[in-house]
Amino acid sequence: MDARGALGGSPWLRCIGRFLSWRGRGDVRSFRFLCSLALLVVCWPTVRWYAARMVDGSDEPWGVLALGAAVGFAFLGRRRPVPSCRYVMAAGFLLVPLAAPFLMTPLVYALFVFLAVAALWADSRIWIGHAGLFVLALPLISSLQFYGGFPLRWLIGKMSAAVLSFLGWGVEARGTVMHWRGEMVVIDAPCSGVQMLWGSAFLACVMICIQKPNLRGSVLLLQVASFSAFIGNVLRNVLLFFVESKLWDLPDWGHDGVGMIVFALVLAVIVAAGSQLRAKVASPPRAVDPRRSAVSASCPLFLFLVLALLVVTRPDTVSALPEGRVVRTDIMDTIRSELFEEGWVAFPLDEHSAAYAKGFPGAIELFGKDERRLVVRVIERATRRYHLSADCYRAIGYATEPMPLFREVDGSMWGRVLASRDGEKVEVRERVVSLDGQSWTDPSSWFWSAMLGRSEGPWVGYAESVPVEGSQVF
Repeated sequence: MDARGALGGSPWLRCIGRFLSWRGRGDVRSFRFLCSLALLVVCWPTVRWYAARMVDGSDEPWGVLALGAAVGFAFLGRRRPVPSCRYVMAAGFLLVPLAAPFLMTPLVYALFVFLAVAALWADSRIWIGHAGLFVLALPLISSLQFYGGFPLRWLIGKMSAAVLSFLGWGVEARGTVMHWRGEMVVIDAPCSGVQMLWGSAFLACVMICIQKPNLRGSVLLLQVASFSAFIGNVLRNVLLFFVESKLWDLPDWGHDGVGMIVFALVLAVIVAAGSQLRAKVASPPRAVDPRRSAVSASCPLFLFLVLALLVVTRPDTVSALPEGRVVRTDIMDTIRSELFEEGWVAFPLDEHSAAYAKGFPGAIELFGKDERRLVVRVIERATRRYHLSADCYRAIGYATEPMPLFREVDGSMWGRVLASRDGEKVEVRERVVSLDGQSWTDPSSWFWSAMLGRSEGPWVGYAESVPVEGSQVF
């Protein structure tokens, strides 16, 4: 009996029966595409946010590569009906934002939407790898750098110091700084290994999609990729210790060259491990039972569609962040007075900065002196809204390149990045200070210190832009 016969003679049931019959014998890809399109339509705020993030330059554009790979493997896969459990999975992913909207940020909400899409498209033989590509398609790197940058650098510093001490160099790690014979070698933000971890995870997911191992093999390869990336980053920092401490005399490209060589070794390990999985742990795909009744097969689909409709009626969880509180005006007044005495002049915020300041938990002001610009931010609480200046410069079309830390004559340290656009270059220096004298050179270190209660606010963030080689960039 086909679906129409199973559902009886009601006009509505006959329509559903035709739909299910077409689903079972027609173009499976078209059916998946329509379900995914319906999901993206009802989650339009997330789609709009994702499109804006991918083109605003505030994050690395690598997510486009992962999205292209995910879509490519989806269309190259076998034309097989979607198992009923996949609709249950997709419905479950949609249920999380509905059940806990207070936990949803735009990125987290987009994560569950992409996982729901992956549940509809990924072949069961490569589910882990295919879903991983959809996750990597999100703009993750800047957020991973913010939340995970400091913990990773702290752990890598401890491991690197232990290795160097074992080799007889007597290095001591304090936070993200390695001390040796009165000198400091700083593990700065780009050395956290986040980009190496992303690249390793991407390659592992691609290898899973190509080799098609079973679940155990897929998880094993992801473990190998993450462990290799971590060990590779420790090795890179051990080698860079000799470069930064001037024990090795390498040319200017030596720093980047060491990183590229180690990264190539990590990728080679992942390829070697992935190429061995197919013969050892591969398993044939499990066929979907074609004899299941149309009514029972439609129940998970019905659950998925109902939850998709609930998403439409939910309060918009991808809205602007709440307004920041009014900060203590005495702090900004004091800073303003000191800057005026040094010859700085106040400037109004531009449109981009004003939009950023709208949801910032504090106050932001802009000052200028000659060709230099200084952004001062008074921050009331630990927040993701305070991020690297490199993210802001990328968002307005600059290419950015990390630079070594800058030390003032008074011993204060500044993080640095080189931003360039149309032949013009500007050096951006930034640091965060607290009222009790503590200081940080990057937002990730400051955030974790504030979250762990090691520093109490408010804090003041400075970002100074200085033209390079006489460039008139302002």
